Amino acid sequence: MSTRDRLKKYLREKQVSEAVFEGTANLSRGFVSKVGDSIRETNLSKISQSYPDLNIAWLKTGEGNMLKEPIENAPPVEEEPNANYRLVPIVHIDSVGGLHSNNAMSDVPQYIEGYVPFVNAREDDRAIYESGNSMIPTIPPGSLIQIRKVESWREYFGYGNIYVIELTDGRRVTKEVAKYEPDPKNYILCKSHNPDVADEELPRSMIVSVWKVINILINKGW
Repeated sequence: MSTRDRLKKYLREKQVSEAVFEGTANLSRGFVSKVGDSIRETNLSKISQSYPDLNIAWLKTGEGNMLKEPIENAPPVEEEPNANYRLVPIVHIDSVGGLHSNNAMSDVPQYIEGYVPFVNAREDDRAIYESGNSMIPTIPPGSLIQIRKVESWREYFGYGNIYVIELTDGRRVTKEVAKYEPDPKNYILCKSHNPDVADEELPRSMIVSVWKVINILINKGW
Protein backbone atom coordinates (compact mmCIF):
# COMPACT_ATOMS: atom_id res chain seq x y z
CA MET A 1 0.00 0.00 0.00
CA SER A 2 1.44 3.38 -1.00
CA THR A 3 1.57 6.48 1.16
CA ARG A 4 -1.28 7.94 -0.91
CA ASP A 5 -3.39 4.83 -0.34
CA ARG A 6 -2.72 4.96 3.42
CA LEU A 7 -3.66 8.63 3.54
CA LYS A 8 -6.89 7.98 1.66
CA LYS A 9 -7.64 5.08 3.99
CA TYR A 10 -7.28 7.42 6.96
CA LEU A 11 -9.61 9.97 5.36
CA ARG A 12 -12.21 7.27 4.70
CA GLU A 13 -11.93 6.10 8.29
CA LYS A 14 -12.42 9.66 9.62
CA GLN A 15 -15.02 10.52 6.94
CA VAL A 16 -13.10 13.66 6.02
CA SER A 17 -13.09 14.86 2.42
CA GLU A 18 -9.79 15.52 0.66
CA ALA A 19 -10.68 19.22 0.31
CA VAL A 20 -11.39 19.63 4.03
CA PHE A 21 -8.21 17.74 4.92
CA GLU A 22 -6.10 19.93 2.65
CA GLY A 23 -7.70 23.14 3.90
CA THR A 24 -7.47 22.18 7.56
CA ALA A 25 -3.79 21.23 7.30
CA ASN A 26 -2.95 24.24 5.12
CA LEU A 27 -1.82 21.99 2.27
CA SER A 28 -1.99 22.79 -1.42
CA ARG A 29 -5.15 21.92 -3.29
CA GLY A 30 -4.88 18.44 -4.79
CA PHE A 31 -2.20 17.40 -2.29
CA VAL A 32 -3.88 14.06 -1.52
CA SER A 33 -4.21 12.98 -5.15
CA LYS A 34 -0.63 14.01 -5.98
CA VAL A 35 1.26 12.90 -2.87
CA GLY A 36 4.11 10.47 -3.42
CA ASP A 37 5.75 7.99 -1.08
CA SER A 38 8.03 10.69 0.31
CA ILE A 39 6.29 13.60 2.07
CA ARG A 40 8.28 16.68 3.05
CA GLU A 41 8.81 17.15 6.77
CA THR A 42 7.07 20.54 6.67
CA ASN A 43 3.92 18.91 5.30
CA LEU A 44 4.17 16.04 7.80
CA SER A 45 4.32 18.63 10.57
CA LYS A 46 1.20 20.37 9.25
CA ILE A 47 -0.65 17.05 9.05
CA SER A 48 0.44 16.05 12.55
CA GLN A 49 -0.67 19.37 14.04
CA SER A 50 -4.04 19.30 12.31
CA TYR A 51 -4.77 15.57 12.74
CA PRO A 52 -2.94 14.53 15.92
CA ASP A 53 -4.65 11.11 16.07
CA LEU A 54 -2.93 10.02 12.82
CA ASN A 55 0.18 7.91 13.39
CA ILE A 56 2.75 9.62 11.13
CA ALA A 57 5.08 6.60 11.28
CA TRP A 58 2.25 4.45 9.89
CA LEU A 59 1.55 7.01 7.17
CA LYS A 60 5.20 6.98 6.07
CA THR A 61 5.99 3.27 6.34
CA GLY A 62 2.77 1.34 6.97
CA GLU A 63 4.19 -0.01 10.23
CA GLY A 64 2.16 0.04 13.45
CA ASN A 65 -1.40 1.25 13.91
CA MET A 66 -3.08 3.91 11.81
CA LEU A 67 -4.37 5.83 14.84
CA LYS A 68 -2.58 6.95 17.97
CA GLU A 69 -4.04 6.50 21.43
CA PRO A 70 -7.15 8.75 21.72
CA ILE A 71 -6.29 12.22 22.99
CA GLU A 72 -8.91 12.04 25.72
CA ASN A 73 -6.75 9.45 27.51
CA ALA A 74 -3.87 11.88 27.73
CA PRO A 75 -3.20 13.90 30.90
CA PRO A 76 -5.15 17.17 31.12
CA VAL A 77 -3.45 20.25 29.73
CA GLU A 78 -2.66 22.88 32.35
CA GLU A 79 -2.95 26.56 31.53
CA GLU A 80 -0.33 29.10 32.45
CA PRO A 81 -1.33 31.04 35.58
CA ASN A 82 -2.56 34.59 35.07
CA ALA A 83 -2.71 34.15 31.29
CA ASN A 84 -5.42 36.09 29.46
CA TYR A 85 -6.17 33.12 27.24
CA ARG A 86 -7.84 29.79 27.82
CA LEU A 87 -7.05 26.51 26.10
CA VAL A 88 -10.23 25.61 24.22
CA PRO A 89 -10.85 21.96 23.30
CA ILE A 90 -11.01 21.16 19.57
CA VAL A 91 -13.98 18.86 19.01
CA HIS A 92 -13.61 16.63 15.96
CA ILE A 93 -16.70 17.84 14.12
CA ASP A 94 -17.36 20.45 11.45
CA SER A 95 -19.97 23.01 10.49
CA VAL A 96 -20.81 23.52 6.82
CA GLY A 97 -21.71 26.83 5.19
CA GLY A 98 -24.52 25.60 2.93
CA LEU A 99 -28.03 24.89 4.22
CA HIS A 100 -28.36 22.00 1.76
CA SER A 101 -24.87 20.56 2.21
CA ASN A 102 -23.84 17.65 4.39
CA ASN A 103 -21.14 17.93 7.01
CA ALA A 104 -17.76 16.56 6.00
CA MET A 105 -17.53 14.83 9.39
CA SER A 106 -20.80 13.00 9.89
CA ASP A 107 -21.78 9.78 11.65
CA VAL A 108 -18.45 9.66 13.47
CA PRO A 109 -17.85 9.73 17.24
CA GLN A 110 -17.09 13.17 18.62
CA TYR A 111 -13.89 13.44 20.60
CA ILE A 112 -11.44 16.10 21.74
CA GLU A 113 -8.44 15.96 19.42
CA GLY A 114 -6.41 18.78 20.96
CA TYR A 115 -6.51 22.28 22.43
CA VAL A 116 -6.04 25.76 20.99
CA PRO A 117 -5.56 29.04 22.92
CA PHE A 118 -8.16 31.81 22.54
CA VAL A 119 -7.98 35.16 24.31
CA ASN A 120 -10.81 35.79 26.79
CA ALA A 121 -12.36 32.40 26.10
CA ARG A 122 -14.86 30.91 28.55
CA GLU A 123 -14.80 27.52 30.20
CA ASP A 124 -17.58 26.05 28.05
CA ASP A 125 -16.30 27.37 24.69
CA ARG A 126 -15.48 24.85 21.99
CA ALA A 127 -13.58 24.91 18.71
CA ILE A 128 -14.69 23.06 15.57
CA TYR A 129 -13.80 23.03 11.89
CA GLU A 130 -15.53 24.90 9.07
CA SER A 131 -16.19 23.20 5.73
CA GLY A 132 -17.84 24.37 2.53
CA ASN A 133 -17.56 27.65 0.65
CA SER A 134 -20.76 29.51 1.57
CA MET A 135 -19.12 31.73 4.20
CA ILE A 136 -15.98 32.72 2.29
CA PRO A 137 -14.13 35.03 2.49
CA THR A 138 -15.06 35.48 6.18
CA ILE A 139 -14.68 31.80 7.10
CA PRO A 140 -12.77 29.79 4.49
CA PRO A 141 -13.04 25.98 4.58
CA GLY A 142 -10.50 24.48 6.93
CA SER A 143 -10.76 27.35 9.41
CA LEU A 144 -11.03 26.63 13.11
CA ILE A 145 -13.89 28.52 14.76
CA GLN A 146 -14.38 29.24 18.46
CA ILE A 147 -18.05 28.82 19.37
CA ARG A 148 -20.14 29.56 22.46
CA LYS A 149 -23.58 28.10 23.17
CA VAL A 150 -26.54 30.52 23.09
CA GLU A 151 -28.96 29.30 25.75
CA SER A 152 -31.70 31.88 25.09
CA TRP A 153 -31.83 31.82 21.29
CA ARG A 154 -35.58 31.15 21.28
CA GLU A 155 -36.17 34.53 22.93
CA TYR A 156 -33.38 36.54 21.34
CA PHE A 157 -31.18 35.56 18.42
CA GLY A 158 -28.92 38.59 18.15
CA TYR A 159 -29.35 39.44 14.49
CA GLY A 160 -26.23 40.36 12.54
CA ASN A 161 -23.97 37.79 14.21
CA ILE A 162 -22.60 34.54 12.78
CA TYR A 163 -23.79 31.31 14.36
CA VAL A 164 -23.32 27.57 14.09
CA ILE A 165 -26.84 26.14 14.03
CA GLU A 166 -27.52 22.49 14.84
CA LEU A 167 -30.51 21.20 12.88
CA THR A 168 -33.03 18.47 13.63
CA ASP A 169 -31.50 16.25 10.94
CA GLY A 170 -28.15 16.31 12.77
CA ARG A 171 -26.35 18.74 10.46
CA ARG A 172 -24.44 21.82 11.63
CA VAL A 173 -24.51 24.94 9.44
CA THR A 174 -22.70 28.27 9.76
CA LYS A 175 -24.60 31.41 8.78
CA GLU A 176 -25.01 35.06 9.58
CA VAL A 177 -28.50 35.39 11.03
CA ALA A 178 -30.84 38.25 10.13
CA LYS A 179 -34.50 38.97 10.76
CA TYR A 180 -36.90 37.32 8.33
CA GLU A 181 -39.32 40.19 7.84
CA PRO A 182 -42.32 38.23 6.44
CA ASP A 183 -42.50 35.94 9.51
CA PRO A 184 -39.86 36.59 12.19
CA LYS A 185 -41.72 34.49 14.75
CA ASN A 186 -41.31 31.25 12.82
CA TYR A 187 -38.30 31.84 10.59
CA ILE A 188 -34.82 33.34 10.56
CA LEU A 189 -32.93 34.57 7.50
CA CYS A 190 -29.62 32.78 6.96
CA LYS A 191 -27.18 34.97 5.06
CA SER A 192 -24.18 33.70 3.12
CA HIS A 193 -21.00 35.73 2.75
CA ASN A 194 -20.17 34.10 -0.57
CA PRO A 195 -21.91 36.31 -3.19
CA ASP A 196 -22.57 33.23 -5.35
CA VAL A 197 -24.68 31.57 -2.63
CA ALA A 198 -28.22 32.82 -2.07
CA ASP A 199 -29.64 33.74 1.34
CA GLU A 200 -32.42 31.46 2.62
CA GLU A 201 -35.06 31.42 5.31
CA LEU A 202 -34.84 28.68 7.94
CA PRO A 203 -37.79 27.50 10.07
CA ARG A 204 -37.10 27.90 13.77
CA SER A 205 -38.72 24.49 14.24
CA MET A 206 -35.69 22.89 12.54
CA ILE A 207 -33.25 24.34 15.08
CA VAL A 208 -31.98 22.19 17.95
CA SER A 209 -29.21 24.39 19.34
CA VAL A 210 -27.34 27.59 18.50
CA TRP A 211 -23.66 28.46 19.00
CA LYS A 212 -22.28 31.95 18.44
CA VAL A 213 -19.04 32.20 16.46
CA ILE A 214 -16.66 34.12 18.73
CA ASN A 215 -13.39 33.88 16.83
CA ILE A 216 -12.00 32.48 13.60
CA LEU A 217 -8.55 31.03 12.98
CA ILE A 218 -7.91 30.86 9.25
CA ASN A 219 -5.54 27.93 8.58
CA LYS A 220 -5.63 27.57 12.38
CA GLY A 221 -3.16 30.44 12.68
CA TRP A 222 -0.20 28.24 11.65
